Amino acid sequence: MKRRSYSSPEDIHEIALLRDLYEDLLPPRQRQVAELKFDEDLSLSEMAQRLGISRQGCDDAIKRCVDALFLYEEKLGMKQKTERFEERLRKIRELCETMDEDNWNEHRKQALMVIDENDSWGEYENGI
Repeated sequence: MKRRSYSSPEDIHEIALLRDLYEDLLPPRQRQVAELKFDEDLSLSEMAQRLGISRQGCDDAIKRCVDALFLYEEKLGMKQKTERFEERLRKIRELCETMDEDNWNEHRKQALMVIDENDSWGEYENGI
């Protein structure tokens, strides 16, 4: 499995989104190291001292946690589904906000088409 970075702001943001979706699926120790690393921003030394394990053990646990989060997304695709859902909602909002008495029927049809796309929201490239 590809090792992922967890040091840049973009990486931290992505991991935070994945934690929101999948943290309950992580084993207790991985949840604990994720909290210490990403919520409390502790160093490896501080984490090791608090957990009573080596710095290398902490680093390995963080990497396993991050890998697991990305694997869950790869398999379940909840972040991808959420992003697509939010994009469809934005499109419907835009259609509603620009609707007037001259274009209401066309905008209504377009909004209904976006809503009808809901039938295809359930499956993605990974078959889920």
